[in-house]
Amino acid sequence: MSPPRRRRPGTYRPPRDRREVLVAVLCAVGVVVVTVALLFVLRPRDEGPPATPKIGDTGPPNSIPLDSIPTDSIPTDSVPAETTASTAAPAP
Repeated sequence: MSPPRRRRPGTYRPPRDRREVLVAVLCAVGVVVVTVALLFVLRPRDEGPPATPKIGDTGPPNSIPLDSIPTDSIPTDSVPAETTASTAAPAP
């Protein structure tokens, strides 16, 4: 085994130069700033109505449910009761 190296007091030298650390920190900050700017610029816009309605965001129904119509008022025949002259074609 080799003997441990002894350093003189006051001759400590950091493993990295301060300028090198500063450049690395500034590059990391630059990457974060560019990423945040791109996320802000390229985010989806909220313009106009949504393409699909949200769950629970329903309007009035488009038709009346058949359960709510009384069966007495539904006509059973498909032929109209009477025809009027205004609906007939004009004579030549």
